[in-house]
Amino acid sequence: MRPLVRGRLGRGLAVGAGVVALMLLGSRPSLARAAPSLQGTTGAVQGTVQDAATGMPVAGAIVRAPAFSLQTTTDAAGRFGWSGIALASDAVPAVVEVTADGYGAWRIEDVRLRVDDTLILDVALGPEPVTIVVPGERPADGWPTFPLGGAALSVPLDDQSQLPLPSTIRVRVTGYPYCDTSRPYTVQTIDFKEYAKHVLPNEWVNSWPTESVRAGAMAVKMYAWSYIAVGGKWPDADVYDSTCDQVYNPAVSYASTNAAVDYTWNWRLLRSDGLHLFRTYYRAYEYQCDDAGLSGYCMGQYESRDLAYDLFTWDEILAVFYTGSKLTPVWMPPGGFSLRYYGNGYGDLDRVKVAIDDPATTLPGPPSDVGSTDFTLEWWMKAPAGENPAPRPACGADDSWRRGNVIIDRDRFNQNGDYGVSLGGGRIAFGVTGSDGTQRTLCGSTSLADGAWHHVAVQRRLSDGWLSIYVDGALDAEIDGPDGNIAYPDDATPLSLCGSGGTSLCANDPYLVFGAEKHDQLRSTYLSYHGWLDEIRLSNTLRYAGAFTRPAARFATDAGTVGLWHFDEGYGNVIHDDSVPNGPSLGDRNYGGVTNGPEWSDDSVWYVPPPTPSPTPTINPTATRTPTRTLTPTVTRTPTITPTATITPTVTATPTATRTPWTGPRPGDINLDAQVDVVDVQLCVNVFLGTVTDPDTVLRADVNADGTVDVLDVQQTVNLFMEG
Repeated sequence: MRPLVRGRLGRGLAVGAGVVALMLLGSRPSLARAAPSLQGTTGAVQGTVQDAATGMPVAGAIVRAPAFSLQTTTDAAGRFGWSGIALASDAVPAVVEVTADGYGAWRIEDVRLRVDDTLILDVALGPEPVTIVVPGERPADGWPTFPLGGAALSVPLDDQSQLPLPSTIRVRVTGYPYCDTSRPYTVQTIDFKEYAKHVLPNEWVNSWPTESVRAGAMAVKMYAWSYIAVGGKWPDADVYDSTCDQVYNPAVSYASTNAAVDYTWNWRLLRSDGLHLFRTYYRAYEYQCDDAGLSGYCMGQYESRDLAYDLFTWDEILAVFYTGSKLTPVWMPPGGFSLRYYGNGYGDLDRVKVAIDDPATTLPGPPSDVGSTDFTLEWWMKAPAGENPAPRPACGADDSWRRGNVIIDRDRFNQNGDYGVSLGGGRIAFGVTGSDGTQRTLCGSTSLADGAWHHVAVQRRLSDGWLSIYVDGALDAEIDGPDGNIAYPDDATPLSLCGSGGTSLCANDPYLVFGAEKHDQLRSTYLSYHGWLDEIRLSNTLRYAGAFTRPAARFATDAGTVGLWHFDEGYGNVIHDDSVPNGPSLGDRNYGGVTNGPEWSDDSVWYVPPPTPSPTPTINPTATRTPTRTLTPTVTRTPTITPTATITPTVTATPTATRTPWTGPRPGDINLDAQVDVVDVQLCVNVFLGTVTDPDTVLRADVNADGTVDVLDVQQTVNLFMEG
């Protein structure tokens, strides 16, 4: 087994491929190791009720959750919901019932309500009653044994690197979560993104850290996409809706897993050749991947969870398991990417750091260490209303800019010669401390806390210290400031100059920091920034002498550019300096916090929505393929009892919304002789003891249909025998 990597990955990315099946449900850890988290005690439910035949909303349907004494009625759009549901634990099984005049009753059992998440139910009503049973956990040995090796890992001949995201996927729908290719099915063409959203919560534990769930979203998508691209895994379909491939249940999704699918949707995973889609297999544990001959192509789900707790991001998690793979955007947004900050002012998190000096030497710093000449610092920002609470600073002969929500920080702890920018009272505050200790904070007059994109430029003239602020091309404020050189000194020795706090307080001195107060001191006083930052350019000249038209495109480099960060990577932690090719001032994204930041975003001032996915190409022109068996109607009969502990699944709905309850053998009649007698009792005991393992017998021995055969099943069989 490949040893599990601990700690941060090295820079760069390689990623890769996976086997499908259900995931063991794990309990939510009580403490996330990645960062402090705010964990609540309530969950929510929302959903829609539609006519299964027409897709039209059903108004006035009665929706109940009996165990929580909840009842509501759907509105004109068929919608319903409850919020603030008190939960005794992180995952609470529930029953939800829906009834409406003219329709059969709809019921889902053992669906999990989760703390800090919203369960989303898509209810389809038809003439027949429907009972959906969400099975419980699946043991480590309950994974499919195919496909393995050879053909499963073979490389297709065609170039797949430029394929658009498919719009649809063809699914063999059985409504049964366990792999059984003998069951009747229908082939349904399903929106590909909706398919992924209704697979992920059945394949991953949605209460795990966000980065693990995002890695799971990529694995779910790429497994299915790789089969779509070659014309399907099955003669008439791309995938099954069961553990033959991935478990698809159209009735259940969650807000958290939907968000993970949305966040990673624009990314594809290619093999190391850069030409072919990576088929992403996964199992509960990495050793199962190795045992199946899938090392390097398969993710251990529990290990992905642990890596997320260890501060690995989703792309880094993929890189650990999928050897030699490459992550590329399906579509590059014309406006590029940006970074969204969440104001976490602790732990050196939620910020980008650019080194401007090496304190171990006396060598000059990179060109981005400005202050010995004139300079202009400009950027784009979007600050949501109400998220940056710092009041307007005092403004004047002081360093009150530090009391705003800090946007850019080139401070030195307890020392002279620095500058910084914050947002106070919604307005820009630009502050400078001269080499002689003279301080000045210049405050703008234009409020930027309006949720819109704004261009901001601040300038300092070396000869007389003159400071200016421009907002969207207009001069917003100017004032005489401290004179002299404020570049970071090449011979600075933080250890001797820090004072009583020691080197820990000076550790971030030789950095230019975006999005946070760099020293993490007095979080309630020195606040960090909430919002988006994009396109930061640092110049060793004064670019603006008066009003100008705000830029209509991304910044370009020129002779005066000494630092340029486009933030167009879209993933990962390396922020490239494009002031020159392979610019020297690389940034490091320090990702994390109560709400993890800074988050990659395609929101920019030049945002263009992604194109509508093209219809899925037919690789082999066999659109009218003959199925391998006669297809049956969608309404099929499925047992309500679940398999034994050897094949128990994770959170997945058992039937689809169009199936009717089981009408098979009498409960307790394990030997199928039309009666419950002492022979059935003995068979149940033998299954419980493990001396009988025939799957069909084990299935019938699970009399109470809880996914395991235990003493309760034995007792219930005895009771049925005594009742005659």
